[in-house]
Amino acid sequence: MLTFFLVTIVFISLCFAQEMTKAEMASYEKFLADQKRLWDDLFRGYDPTISAIYTLHKSQWINQNKTIHPPITELKLTMAMLKLVDVVEVEEKITFLFDYIAEYTDYRLKWNPLEYGGISHIYVPHKSIWLPEITIADAHEIKFFESDDAPRTAWINYNGTAGFYTSTVASVICQLDVFKFPLDEHECGVSVLFHTYFADEYEIKGEMEKLAKPLSQLGNGEWKVTYIGVAEEDNGNLGETQRFIARFQRNPSFYVALVMVPAYFINFLSIIALFINIENVGEKITVGLTNIMAMTFILVILAADLPKTARIPLLAIYVIVGLVIVMASIGVVLVLPYVRKYQAKRNKNQEKQLDEQTRFGKFCAWLKVEYVLMVVFQIANFVNFIILFM
Repeated sequence: MLTFFLVTIVFISLCFAQEMTKAEMASYEKFLADQKRLWDDLFRGYDPTISAIYTLHKSQWINQNKTIHPPITELKLTMAMLKLVDVVEVEEKITFLFDYIAEYTDYRLKWNPLEYGGISHIYVPHKSIWLPEITIADAHEIKFFESDDAPRTAWINYNGTAGFYTSTVASVICQLDVFKFPLDEHECGVSVLFHTYFADEYEIKGEMEKLAKPLSQLGNGEWKVTYIGVAEEDNGNLGETQRFIARFQRNPSFYVALVMVPAYFINFLSIIALFINIENVGEKITVGLTNIMAMTFILVILAADLPKTARIPLLAIYVIVGLVIVMASIGVVLVLPYVRKYQAKRNKNQEKQLDEQTRFGKFCAWLKVEYVLMVVFQIANFVNFIILFM
């Protein structure tokens, strides 16, 4: 009952709040009449299918010295949002949530506000005016947030400037250097140009609004955005291109916790198991094969997630080197018993050495060669792990 009572009060308040006085209603009706008159005058004879681009700047059929040309068409693009959605390394495809404001001048859409009750701008459907054809370069896929039931709207100012706001999901192709994977950092962006028109018929300018969200909220769980900016590129015959850039780096926690650290400890324990009781050859072969299978499985996982580039990523090199270290340990363990038998047989045929009576000699007699080799391979395994973070 209490909820029903509160909803009723809110509904009644809204009804009364929406009522206008007679003076307010008169002002609104006058505005509607002026706007209807402006619309009729503005679009009388206006054809939205005819481009507003002036094409006579370099025409060979007119005298350029005597002809006065209007200003070149300028398109201003203002980035409102550039959020990283997804990174597919295998396809080198980056997906952004890309929102921008496009503003340009169509001199056919000018009026004097004093003649129309002071109206300085109006809103019209997109289909009612000519719109510049904006192209996103290197795009794999582009999705626009629009619906036939809710047509998109543009605005027109009294001086002829028009503009519209566009929200897109743009998937672009960027070359990724994953050599430092999983500590890699990349730069990619969305390049925008007038692909249809000649380069000398327009100018394109790029700007940025103050981002509504901090950089920490413009990435995703795997990637962190560190910089967003805009740069201008000259593509020759294609004209100027405005490139909205994003730099982002990978959050390595997942790969450190689930790949790098487990791989290190698998090698660490395998090397200890290999050099203890080396006479049991069958057990050593079992430990070595288990380690090789684990490292190979990790390599298969990495191969599925990474692009097939010329440079092998550091994490893959780390796993391969770790595999080589363990295989070398297996080879040493298999050969070591035969070496010890050979040394024992040779020592029996020699006289007792004097240095065996010294402390160093006693230490050498106590210290087994397999322990020395185990420490050597453990150091190699640790250095291989540390190099990843350098």
